[in-house]
Amino acid sequence: MEKIKYTLKMAKDIRAIKVPVKNLKMDIRARPNYLALTVYEDNIMEMNESQRWQVMEYLLLVRDLIKAYGTPCEIEGLAGNGS
Repeated sequence: MEKIKYTLKMAKDIRAIKVPVKNLKMDIRARPNYLALTVYEDNIMEMNESQRWQVMEYLLLVRDLIKAYGTPCEIEGLAGNGS
């Protein structure tokens, strides 16, 4: 099995996508078979409904960008606030 890669080019391309809310906490974590875009329940619950929709659209854009590099990617949520 090929090791999951998160490259500098991916990171630069992700940073080029405008984050819809300035307080979004998102981590990119390497899992055994994919990269995970991890968001935190407490952080998301602080946002209004419109901001949540914007964050979801952002996460889908980032996921699709990573997949375009041929790297599997999933969105996952964790309890807590990412602190």
